[in-house]
Amino acid sequence: MKPVYIAHPLRGNVDKNIESITAICEEIHEQGEVIPFSPIHAFGFVNPVGDQTLVMKYCLMLLLKAEELWVYGDWQQSEGCCIEVGYARSAGIPIKFMGGMMS
Repeated sequence: MKPVYIAHPLRGNVDKNIESITAICEEIHEQGEVIPFSPIHAFGFVNPVGDQTLVMKYCLMLLLKAEELWVYGDWQQSEGCCIEVGYARSAGIPIKFMGGMMS
């Protein structure tokens, strides 16, 4: 099984984005070939509208453990997703731009 970091925007419509990333992770899980790691779920205890500096450090540390970065949603509008994509590029982590849902 391959560990994959799942990037998806959070801010904006937080509830809708959490619903979307949850469905994406469920679909990945059901396929059984990839271990989806969602920082949105892992760090759900952090206020999504508060300062994200420390949690972004957590995310980047965990991104280094992934074999790939899969990016979903309107990621170009997300500061966090843009940081994750740039970090993955600089670390040589393969990136897949997935769009919305997997299907």
